[in-house]
Amino acid sequence: MMAGEPQDRPLQYRRVVLTVQGGGAPASAFRLAAELAHWLELDLEGVFVEDEALLALAGHSFAREFSLPGHTWQTLNSARMIEDFRNTADQARSLLAEAASSLGIASGFSVLRGDPAMLAARLPASDILVVVEAGGVPGLALRCEAAMMLVPPRPRTTSGAIAVVAEARNGAGLATALALARRAGADLLLILPGDTDIAMPTEGDFPSDRILRRRVPAGDTVAIARAVRAANARLLVIARSTFADDPAAAASLLAAASGVPVLMVAGAAEEKGGAEEKTDTG
Repeated sequence: MMAGEPQDRPLQYRRVVLTVQGGGAPASAFRLAAELAHWLELDLEGVFVEDEALLALAGHSFAREFSLPGHTWQTLNSARMIEDFRNTADQARSLLAEAASSLGIASGFSVLRGDPAMLAARLPASDILVVVEAGGVPGLALRCEAAMMLVPPRPRTTSGAIAVVAEARNGAGLATALALARRAGADLLLILPGDTDIAMPTEGDFPSDRILRRRVPAGDTVAIARAVRAANARLLVIARSTFADDPAAAASLLAAASGVPVLMVAGAAEEKGGAEEKTDTG
């Protein structure tokens, strides 16, 4: 499965990779991953990760799990866990195929066993990793070279503007948001921190009457989330360098506070340096 190669593709992204773990993922995550791949004309890949740490834990007699609906504690059983993994993977494969088919795009799906964080760290910078935000993504985003989209468990809206925290005219964040807005037929919301002021690139002739601007205090994630909600935006794009101290925590907070997916891409320094492609999981 190969997607087309548009000349203006931001940073030459290659794939959208949705990772699913033992607990599964909401249908909205599959739809959003498929939309992102469709808008950017990328390959779409689903990966179900069998967490080997859980399987190892099931081999110990002291390990217990709380069972519903009986509300009883029972011994972790590795055979039952593997069967649950297979059922969840089958459901994920079906949901991904359905979401891709609805948009007329192809998709692939694979099942891997290992440490989810380590598998994410092996993705190259040309991938966009999609994960469901569930109270934080500790270490995952910091160890991953790929761009990352955090999806809230219950996204607030599926329509509206594409928002971006815009700090550089030629940055990856603005380029990606502009491409998404153009291909989704959406307005573009520029969130300008502090006294930032940028001139829009002329490439692509994006209509000026579809560009909105909101100014917020620099580094204020609460103000950014409020701007996203006030404009009823559907997605927020940020650069890692905007929140250099802890980009993973900022992205997690923004996804939870705004109620929309947060796409975190490389910052200006990362774009210039480039990244060597690592071993692929797919």
